[in-house]
Amino acid sequence: MCGNKIKTYCKGQPISKNHFFILSKGLNAGKPLTEPCPNCFAFHAKNEHEKDFYYWLAFCLWQADKFKLYLVGSVIPFIRISDIKDVMEQADRQANQNPSEYQKSLQLLIQIDKQSKIIIQQLKLIKQAKKAIVYKVLK
Repeated sequence: MCGNKIKTYCKGQPISKNHFFILSKGLNAGKPLTEPCPNCFAFHAKNEHEKDFYYWLAFCLWQADKFKLYLVGSVIPFIRISDIKDVMEQADRQANQNPSEYQKSLQLLIQIDKQSKIIIQQLKLIKQAKKAIVYKVLK
C-alpha cells in the first residue's frame, strides 16, 4: 500500500528521483504536483511505474473532489496526512480490483489532461495577441 510512502515535505529534504508532491493546504488540497511547495506532502515511490500509478490516482481523486470531504480548518483549509493516506489506500484497493478498466480510464484521463494543457497554452497566446492588438491601436 501507499501509506508509508507519504511524508510531510520539508525544504532541503533529500528527494528521490521517483517522487511527486501533494498539496496539503487550501481549497486544492490533495492536488498532485511535480514541483514542491511550502505546504505539501512528498510521495516516495520505488520506481517510475509506481510513481505514475499513484500520481494519476491522486489526480483522479482530486478531480473527483474526494479530498474535499476531509478538509478541516476555518480560515485556511487543510488536509491531514492520515486522511490522504486513507483515501489513497482505499482508491488503490478499488483500482486494483479491476486493473484493466482503471488503465483504460487512466489513459483517457491522461489524453484529456494533455489536451487541456494545449488549450490553456493556446488561450495564453490568444490573450497575448489581444494585448498586442490593443497596444497597437492605442499607440
